[in-house]
Amino acid sequence: MFKNKVPALLIFAASHLLLFLTAFGQAPKKIKTIIVDAGHGGTRDPGATGQYENSLRSKEKDITLAIALKLVAELKKQFPDINVVPTRTTDIYQSPPEKANIANENKGDLFLCIHADSGPLKTGKRQIGTREETRYKITYKKVKKKKVKISTPYTVTVPVYEYFKMPLTRNGTSVWIFAPHKTSDKLKAIMNEMGDFDIETNDVADSTLKPFDINTPEGKTLANIYAKRYQERSDKLATLVNDEVTKTGREALGVNQRQVGIWVLQATNMPAILVETGFINNPEDERYLNSPEGQQELAVAITKAVKVYRDQVEHIAPGVNSNAVVKDDTPTPVAISSRPVKDTKSIQVKNNKLKIDILDDAEIDNDIVSVYFNKALVVDRKALTAKAYSFTVDLVENKVNEIILYADNLGSIAPNTALMVITDGTTRHEIKLSADFKNNASVKFELKK
Repeated sequence: MFKNKVPALLIFAASHLLLFLTAFGQAPKKIKTIIVDAGHGGTRDPGATGQYENSLRSKEKDITLAIALKLVAELKKQFPDINVVPTRTTDIYQSPPEKANIANENKGDLFLCIHADSGPLKTGKRQIGTREETRYKITYKKVKKKKVKISTPYTVTVPVYEYFKMPLTRNGTSVWIFAPHKTSDKLKAIMNEMGDFDIETNDVADSTLKPFDINTPEGKTLANIYAKRYQERSDKLATLVNDEVTKTGREALGVNQRQVGIWVLQATNMPAILVETGFINNPEDERYLNSPEGQQELAVAITKAVKVYRDQVEHIAPGVNSNAVVKDDTPTPVAISSRPVKDTKSIQVKNNKLKIDILDDAEIDNDIVSVYFNKALVVDRKALTAKAYSFTVDLVENKVNEIILYADNLGSIAPNTALMVITDGTTRHEIKLSADFKNNASVKFELKK
């Protein structure tokens, strides 16, 4: 559970991340190591606890460890080629900087932090009985021109109340990233309904750590640095996790962040997310988070999101073997038959032989495409740049000739876009195409002599 104040030394944090970014450069394309962090730990930092009446008295540190261990096992099962590193496997205390150091020293490519949320509990009261209470009736009597106060006792029956903590009505899973001023509408509604709630409990004994404010000059510098390197990928992974949580039937509260940073997200040299798995002071969520079935469901959902994320950043199209080569004589390649053509352009040409140039004429965002001509692979997984990649095609007479653009990834900015320049003798055609993981794009040629 995270709090709206996060420990960090302002100038140190910015310079610390700058050193890592300078040393390691851009985020790696291949995911080789995943860090899984179980939030809180040890007697010093139990995190949130179940405090409402008749709660299970759960401790966040125990729930996060149980889910994290299942997540580690699921990741290892699904990705035997990836090194999965847990920050802790037992009930021990680690400061946020220690957790970040573990991630950075192991050169992680993803940081998955597991927490459980909480919120301010309202106090209720109810009558549990009665008791007799002596009260006094005050009257005055005039004695020799003076008022004399007279107290007359009498007995009344009064109710006896007891006070208790009411459970939260809010439940659900939210995902957090290091991105200032990003909060989902659902979470805003929660805040309006029940007030701001904790998203971290930090060890106040460490006086060397100060609140990190994203609005300070140092904070803005750090945010800008991180945004250029990892924010977009963190947001992408967080969105995928939120989508997978939605598929389980649980309430998904979106991708969020406060106006202040979170240490384990801002000091890790990799895309990083924090999953608030549920509200520990909500009865439904508390039972879910304590159940092996609920813990496993969350671990599987996060793993599925990592699978989709990995396929996207490593340019592996869903359902396609990245090592497969489609031969020219393949009648109907799986890659293009599995997706309908949504974006189709048609042009008339005069020559049988055409020169085709394909490039990225917008922001270079690592779009990777394959190109098929009359169902034969002519360009295999080519990364588009500002420099055109050229090839030629020979049109077949009395036939509809077609070039299909297939997206092998979405780049950093979806969808996958390409500019295709077609040279027909002295005539030049420029066509912009757009494809994604659901649809292909194509150009059809009508040969007119």
